[in-house]
Amino acid sequence: MRQVQIVAGSLVLTGTLLGALVSPWFLLLSGFVGAGLTFAGITNTCALALLLAKLPFNQQIKF
Repeated sequence: MRQVQIVAGSLVLTGTLLGALVSPWFLLLSGFVGAGLTFAGITNTCALALLLAKLPFNQQIKF
């Protein structure tokens, strides 16, 4: 869950900064992440957590 918070927070911060400094269209990134977090809370499923769980450094070593 900590990785999800780090990734989601980073995406929101990046989208907000780019929206303020580069183009307002980057605010869509923050809105998309917010919508995804809302959906995850309502449905109790998190696509980002499932995706992060499949990364190699999150796999347990089997002997």
